[in-house]
Amino acid sequence: MKANPQPTFTYALVSMMVLFALLVTGIVVLELNLQLTMFIGLMAAIPIAMKIGFSYSEVEGFAFDMIRKALGVIMILIAVGTLIGTWAAAGTISTLTSIGLQIIHPTYFLVTALILCSIVSMATGTSWGTIGSVGIALIGVSEAFGIPAGMAAGAIISGAVFGDKLSPLSDSTNMAAAVSRVDLIAHVRHMLWTTVPALVGTAVLFTIVGFMQGTAGAAAGAGQLETIRSGIAAELQTGWVALLPIAIVITLLIMQKPALPAIFVGALAGLAVAVFYQGFSFTEGIGFMWGGYVSRTGIAIVDELLTTGGIVSMLNTVVLFLFALGFGGILTHSGLLGTVLRPLFRKVDSVRKLIPATLAVTFVNCGVGASGNFAYAVTGPAMAPMYERLNLDRANLSRTMEDAGAVSGVIIPWHITAVFAAGTLGVGQFEFIPFLFLSYLSPLVALIYGLTGFAIKKADGEEEGDEGGGGLPAGSAVSD
Repeated sequence: MKANPQPTFTYALVSMMVLFALLVTGIVVLELNLQLTMFIGLMAAIPIAMKIGFSYSEVEGFAFDMIRKALGVIMILIAVGTLIGTWAAAGTISTLTSIGLQIIHPTYFLVTALILCSIVSMATGTSWGTIGSVGIALIGVSEAFGIPAGMAAGAIISGAVFGDKLSPLSDSTNMAAAVSRVDLIAHVRHMLWTTVPALVGTAVLFTIVGFMQGTAGAAAGAGQLETIRSGIAAELQTGWVALLPIAIVITLLIMQKPALPAIFVGALAGLAVAVFYQGFSFTEGIGFMWGGYVSRTGIAIVDELLTTGGIVSMLNTVVLFLFALGFGGILTHSGLLGTVLRPLFRKVDSVRKLIPATLAVTFVNCGVGASGNFAYAVTGPAMAPMYERLNLDRANLSRTMEDAGAVSGVIIPWHITAVFAAGTLGVGQFEFIPFLFLSYLSPLVALIYGLTGFAIKKADGEEEGDEGGGGLPAGSAVSD
């Protein structure tokens, strides 16, 4: 059987630098949209991989194989589009917004959104479900309060990924534990060391930002809030009936039903409420699933808030997702990524080097595969032997991967959760990325622990000290 060609280290390193420079130039310098930039990167990766010795059909297969594995996620994105459209028409978003305007004070909105999304995500095990349900309502409330959308989205996403990271129901939590061969509950318990301090720091930061924004929001929005409430009331009926769709979705997620059917059932529930409670025709309701709901109150802020959803609204998100996955597939299967990382693995001979290396490799793999689960699947098996040689419990590996993947991956603009959040909340990635405080604090805490040896569990159950940085036993060496 013919062995796959492998790139030299120099060729792989230069190629990776060129490709990522191309992405940065397109996004930052030329200010191209993410979809076009990622497509250009994908096209540029094809001849680079062919130069290694692969045929065009093989390189094409690398891209398509990665895309094929993520078709389920793409279907979820499309289903969320139908859900948002029918929820808007059903009055679900309007009702939640009205409730939020009454019970949440602008000063404490950001920290409240953080905590609420953390709780819902912990209970359901899904950051996407949290963003696509509670998050939609909260982003509407933030608009009414005059709070910048990027700040609000930052709080919503931070809470959502916190719960998703720690919940035993989460796919990412189970994935990280599985590839590291760690007991699930032991993995969750070990993550508390880094995740809880990061959440506390995030809550403090959002409280400070809230005090800076809240007074201005309350003063500037006092008269506007009544206008919004009256506009919502004139457009759609609000009440407990309109909340049935979100209650159904959260219940299904808590019951561990698959996300795709749970979300689509929520969309159908929204359709039923729109028809039988709001008085729309069935044909109109179906139309909302495709094209979204369009508000016509004549009040600009209300129309902007309520005009949302539909499969059409998710097409840009789906396109970006396809291009990012194809790009990652080529870099991975062509050997470019593995060749660049291999020398790094040889140099890792202590805890002080291993934890930072794990954070870096996981983050890079998140960028390549646009997914935390992709990063875990690549990083976990590759780095597990290093933890064993250093006599470290593999729970350190699973925790560190999640510190860089489940939480920090969303600061990558083309990461699937960042793309999903942008499409669902209607807020650009570069608007909310600066406010993803948890995404910066979590790996920072992990890095501090790695450098000091604090809360680093040894294979025998003891805590790793700071003696010699946790070096290898005499005569040991780390190999590929």
